[in-house]
Order: sequence, then structure tokens, then C-alpha cells
Amino acid sequence: MNGDLETFMPLQFKRKKGKLLVDGRKSAHDTCILDAVARALYWSTLLDTCALKSVVEIARHEDLMPTSVGRLLRLARLAPDIVEQLMMGIQPRQLTLRWLMRNDIPALWPEQRQMLEQFK
Repeated sequence: MNGDLETFMPLQFKRKKGKLLVDGRKSAHDTCILDAVARALYWSTLLDTCALKSVVEIARHEDLMPTSVGRLLRLARLAPDIVEQLMMGIQPRQLTLRWLMRNDIPALWPEQRQMLEQFK
């Protein structure tokens, strides 16, 4: 293995009257959130493997502020089922990247699920 992190999610995509369906459900992918989660997971891997040693190094490498990197890195702690919802486009519609960046994300997965319940 070359050290790259790969994730495989078995999803079935279908089109019905021009709308994208995932596993038979209407989806609305928030590409901003998906991009942010992907970056967070990548950065987390860089830190875990010591390819980069700190948030400050990542920020310099990405030409971002360390606070922005730190806020995005919190998304790497999301529960796998929440990430799956995001990938399937079935997350709560009111959940935005802006909200995720401005609010604390609990470390414990059950608390994260409770946090998302407030959007339903």
C-alpha cells in the first residue's frame, strides 16, 4: 500500500425523472460539507502518519489560517454513520458547513447523533 487513505462506500445510484436517487431515496448532496470532511480526513491522516507535524504546518501547506484548519479537522471525528448520511445526501437539510464550523462537535458518537436530531 502506498500510504494513501481510501474509503469505499457501496452505494447504488439511480435516476428517476431526472432526479438522483441513492438506494431508492432522493438525495441532496452538500458538496461543501463533503469536501470539508474529505479534507479533514486527509489532514488527519497526514498528522497520524507524521507527514506533517501540526495544524500550523497543514495551514502553511494549504495557505489557510490555523484556526480554519483546526475547525475543519473536527469533521474527521464525525461518526461513520453520519459521514455515510452525508455521502448519501440524506443528512438534515438545515445542516450546513457554516453551522459545523461555528459549533462544537461532540467527541462521542452518540452525542453527535443527538446533535443532529435537533435539525429534524
